[in-house]
Amino acid sequence: MRRLMRARYLAVIVALFVAAGGVAYAAGASPFIGPHGFINTCVPRSGGEVNAWKPGHRCTGGRVGLAFPGVGPTGASGATGASGAAGATGATGATGASNPDATTVDAMSFTKLAQREATPASGTATQTLFSGGGLTILAECDSSGNASLVANGPTSADSELTVAGVSGTATPFGSQTATLGPASAVLLGPAGAGQATFSYAAASGAVVTGSIGYQKAPSFGTTAGCAFFGTATSG
Repeated sequence: MRRLMRARYLAVIVALFVAAGGVAYAAGASPFIGPHGFINTCVPRSGGEVNAWKPGHRCTGGRVGLAFPGVGPTGASGATGASGAAGATGATGATGASNPDATTVDAMSFTKLAQREATPASGTATQTLFSGGGLTILAECDSSGNASLVANGPTSADSELTVAGVSGTATPFGSQTATLGPASAVLLGPAGAGQATFSYAAASGAVVTGSIGYQKAPSFGTTAGCAFFGTATSG
């Protein structure tokens, strides 16, 4: 009975030593831990006080050697924490600047106008410079090299056109037509050269505004002809 109690006592001592002391020695890199990772001890055969010794010591006086692992088993991984709730959506950033080369902005069509017309030997040469929303603007160049802009409207002849500008001699001009039709042939400034700004509105709701420069021949360097350039916005 006494030996059984001593054996149980020794078992408890060994368990506590492994659980508490063994890990502590390993964590502190103790000199009591041998090259194989064990702690060497001596204990009486019948149980009793446990003595730890540095590697290489031999048990004497009838004591027996016991070895304990210097490092305990690896513990289980902790549970992964729950994911946090998604953050609120950030505010919408400011709208960037419009592309200067865009052809449509806010349902409005932007058209660049550029045309050259050779001076005819006689009479007048005519080309369509712009057509949209019922409005047609013709670019004309006569045999004397004078440039002109002529505007006509839709068949209903109920559109309005307002023109303002300055001629090549720096003389201002302006006109207003309340019944622009297909044969109105309204001049956007006197023949020769100038800069005209216009506003057009049709009964259908179409609106066209623009600015056009027209230059008499020769216009650009050695080009023998009339030149027309500007922009028109319609919608």
